[in-house]
Amino acid sequence: MENKIILQVVGFIILFLGGVLSYNPELVSSKPIPVDTFQAVERRVRWGFLMGTGMLLIFHHQITPYFFTVAALGMTLTLGALISRVMGIVLDGSVLRHWMWVAIELIMVIGFGIWYAKQRT
Repeated sequence: MENKIILQVVGFIILFLGGVLSYNPELVSSKPIPVDTFQAVERRVRWGFLMGTGMLLIFHHQITPYFFTVAALGMTLTLGALISRVMGIVLDGSVLRHWMWVAIELIMVIGFGIWYAKQRT
């Protein structure tokens, strides 16, 4: 029980850090903000994977069965990337290519979520 609480606290810290860095990636990078809208949004997406890792630690606390963990990992990492991408679209602007990625990531989150639910039953 104590390990679960520790994992949740660490997960929340990682989720929060990923959210802050998705919002402002320049906190850790001295690169100038790209002029290209697509690249400006993409610089935020990598921090979404950090958010996904935090979500995994908050909600999933086991390693076996492995397929269950793989489904949880895929779902949370993709959800983190999706959240960061939408944040980037709102903050940096929108291009059609991003909406294609939003649709793909949304389908992936739903697919991993269904797989996760089926592993549980």
